[in-house]
Amino acid sequence: MSTHRIGPSFATLGLTIALVLGVHFALLLGGPDVLLVSLRPQAISTSTFQTRGIAPPPVSDAHSTRVAPVKLAASPPRMRPETPASAPVLPAEMAQSTDTAAPDVAESEGAAHSERVPQVAASPMPAPPSEPLPPVTPAPMTLVVGALPPSTLIGYKLTGQERGLTYYASGELRWQHNPTQYEASLTIKAFLVGSRVFSSVGSVGPQGLMPLRHGDKWRGEKATHFDAENQRINFSNNKPSADLQPGAQDQVSLYVQLAAAMAGDPERYKPGSSVSIQTATINDAVPWTLTLQAEETVQVNGKPVLTTKWVCLPRGKYDTQVELWLSRAHAWLPVRIRITQVTGSFIDMNMDGIQPLAPLAPLVSAAGAN
Repeated sequence: MSTHRIGPSFATLGLTIALVLGVHFALLLGGPDVLLVSLRPQAISTSTFQTRGIAPPPVSDAHSTRVAPVKLAASPPRMRPETPASAPVLPAEMAQSTDTAAPDVAESEGAAHSERVPQVAASPMPAPPSEPLPPVTPAPMTLVVGALPPSTLIGYKLTGQERGLTYYASGELRWQHNPTQYEASLTIKAFLVGSRVFSSVGSVGPQGLMPLRHGDKWRGEKATHFDAENQRINFSNNKPSADLQPGAQDQVSLYVQLAAAMAGDPERYKPGSSVSIQTATINDAVPWTLTLQAEETVQVNGKPVLTTKWVCLPRGKYDTQVELWLSRAHAWLPVRIRITQVTGSFIDMNMDGIQPLAPLAPLVSAAGAN
């Protein structure tokens, strides 16, 4: 008696699952926010509101006491969610009351004492703010660069989550330099999908890295160009150019520049201190403020490694949070990188290998191709 299999085979099911995972990861890897961090403040709009005075209740003729009109405090405006906008947010102004009611002073007839008490005019007091004031943040410190890390290749295991789906991939940070030039790249690789490469090419000077070109390659390539002569940062996707600020970096060179700063004087940076660095992506070039949180031990291949954790917190409602764990034992290069979106989706890269590389061969033109 022959038997017939009902339903798809295990091989078919396995192939289907692999294709579904591949499609989800391709959507993530091809998205603009995989490693891009937009730190522009987001515009917030408020609905209009009105106030009206309430007339005092009628008073009987038997009493001559006057009742001042009562003003009701306006209800705070309702916030309504918006899509991200690039316009800056103006700081909210605290409403202050400018009306000061002068109390009526009743003079009793036939008072035994006619002594006049001097009246002191009270200074008007501002109304208390409806929300607590934000804590005062100290100004970011100037980044002082020390020794650059040696040419190195770091491999990472990548765990990510997108729309509730957990996936696994791999990545690597490649860093090479010579006395005057450097090349760096951060690559994310996935089975059945391919890889996405973020690159940085530039020169080395007394203040560390000076990027000339930043690229983002995924089924085509977009680039950002640093024009030091004209003090401009230009984008190949026709985004508006930006002013080039001193010490500007891109989202790949930033990791190495921060490592060089820690190598120069790690004791200079205490928990709570911060640095502000103009950082370019393929879309914009805005200041990123990175704050040193504390020392933290992370596991690298099952072994504890003491690190210094830096965090770039989101400034706006739709921003992304970047966390970096730098290790003194690895020339202050990141042994862990975690990027979390406002939706809760994230990628978490943990080092699983490191090897030295030869110094960078002299380049004919550090600017590279367009």
